[in-house]
Amino acid sequence: MSVDHFIPTGRYAPLFQKHFGDKPKLLPVIFIEDGEAKQCEERYEYRDRSGSLYAYGDGEFFFVWNGKEYEMFLLEDHPDLMERVHQKVQAPKPWSVTLTLRFVIPGLPVVGLWQFTTKGEASTIPNIVGSFDAILEHNGTVKGILWDLSVAFAKSQKPGEKSRYPVVDLVPNNDPDRLEEVKTVLLNQGKLLTQSTPKKLQSYEPEETD
Repeated sequence: MSVDHFIPTGRYAPLFQKHFGDKPKLLPVIFIEDGEAKQCEERYEYRDRSGSLYAYGDGEFFFVWNGKEYEMFLLEDHPDLMERVHQKVQAPKPWSVTLTLRFVIPGLPVVGLWQFTTKGEASTIPNIVGSFDAILEHNGTVKGILWDLSVAFAKSQKPGEKSRYPVVDLVPNNDPDRLEEVKTVLLNQGKLLTQSTPKKLQSYEPEETD
């Protein structure tokens, strides 16, 4: 079911809902590291006809099953790798891409890492990655910045289609009144980095894809 709000899961979901309500459409978030692989991670997957993971990668390094183990390839050296994998396996579903964000939500009584994952490759993923990369390139860091993570319905632009689907955006928020919250989170950075599995957020499935 497609929804235009965030749904928390896990032990601290009640605290999240108490603070933000049952159907929050906008969340303040803070990244505590600059590494894209940890904070804004894109993952490509190719599964065979049985559903087993045949190949995966981050857009630069890929790992392909050779019958015994996953063999690593650099896409720069093998630019046609993804197409060759598809031609060899001929699975009914093409490569899929997933984006995972890991962040802190200031204002909650329990400070910890949260995780949001999306497969919206036609809209949400380009929106988030474009914003994240632009700030990282311009500032050299994404730490110490308050961001707004928001979700809203969009209407399909395809001829004859009346469907709507949720789109998630990530936008920097330069509100000076929230600076203390950012500082508090960064002061707790060491403790946060030692935590294990982040809490998860869900917002929707499915989303329109190209």
